[in-house]
Amino acid sequence: MNDKRKGILSSFFQGKDDYMDKLVPIFVLSSLVFMFSIFIGYALGDETSAQSFEGVLSNIPDPTESSRIEMFAAILSNNIVACSLFVVSGLLGGVLPLMFMAFNGFFIGYISWNVAQVQGLAFVFATILPHGIIEIPTILLSASMGVGLGYSLIHRLMRREGLQKYVSISFRIFILRIIPLLVFAAGIETALIYLFVI
Repeated sequence: MNDKRKGILSSFFQGKDDYMDKLVPIFVLSSLVFMFSIFIGYALGDETSAQSFEGVLSNIPDPTESSRIEMFAAILSNNIVACSLFVVSGLLGGVLPLMFMAFNGFFIGYISWNVAQVQGLAFVFATILPHGIIEIPTILLSASMGVGLGYSLIHRLMRREGLQKYVSISFRIFILRIIPLLVFAAGIETALIYLFVI
């Protein structure tokens, strides 16, 4: 990693280089799980029933019946709740965040397949990339923090140090970095919905 890139990452993580170094391999693992799940979701798109995702789809308001503010609030709240769940679920050992990422990846793959059948893959990329380039890494970071939290908890139970410090740093990064990025991504996603859907 070159000095400039490392400097940017160090700034993002508020100079907590040890925390960042521990999170990098977990982030890579979370990304691989997520990307593989997207591929599987897309490949099985024609064999997957929409009923499997009723709970997820019910949280998304109809853009034709909602204002831009309502849509923005729904997207933002869903993402903040999801990211919070990814982090907190790490307390159960660190496996659940990866399972949640696998589910989300499969869901995105499934939705992408269905949209591609009507609008084409170019449309899928045009609507996902502008906000996904911010939102997806942010969600992956949350999942990675959750896995790291589970790992730190296991170390704590084995009478090693680091849990309190890890939780403190994770909380600050979630409030000062993740939530602002989710706000920005939700704004872009809302604009795209009303640009392409309405």
